[in-house]
Amino acid sequence: MSIQVKFAVYGALRDGNENQDQTADVTERLQQLIDESGGIVTINNNSFGDPCPGFGKHFGALLLNDGTPVAYACGEGQTVDFLHWIAPQA
Repeated sequence: MSIQVKFAVYGALRDGNENQDQTADVTERLQQLIDESGGIVTINNNSFGDPCPGFGKHFGALLLNDGTPVAYACGEGQTVDFLHWIAPQA
């Protein structure tokens, strides 16, 4: 199974204000974590650093899983198994 991270971000809108966006591009780090962990990654400051101290963070990513685009989103503290996903029904 081949997983390629196309884009991933982690962070928050400080004070809920889109003009105070404090996010980090974690694309390369996510690829490294997936490769090292066999696909299971906990989304937190230990994994990605803390781009917005004192605020709850969110995560979003677009991956290619065996060539199929798959989008992921979750909150800080969740664990994601990037190897297992449900293919869309045709």
